[in-house]
Amino acid sequence: MREAVLELTYTSHDMAPFARDMGHVEADGTVKPPFIWNDERRLHLRARLDAVFFHLYGVTDREDVRYVFSTFPIIERQDRAAWGDYRSCELCLAYMNALAAGRPDAEVAL
Repeated sequence: MREAVLELTYTSHDMAPFARDMGHVEADGTVKPPFIWNDERRLHLRARLDAVFFHLYGVTDREDVRYVFSTFPIIERQDRAAWGDYRSCELCLAYMNALAAGRPDAEVAL
């Protein structure tokens, strides 16, 4: 989770102090460059984090997860425009399946 939060957050040099605090430094102590913004990669990172949060809060029923996602209509519209489906929700459900199968580091594809 720590690495996902770092990658989602450290996308510009303005966040270098945060990256340093997170230990994202070279051997000589200089802060590594920011992560490159990649929409698909970020979507996967957020979906994986969402799956972990649902798990931690005990929300494991797929219909409950779909209901929660239904309360974010703007994200749903953006996803459907970009991907043709509600990709955030579907990826989260796929990552929840991976967690339930004991494979928290699995990469999922739709």
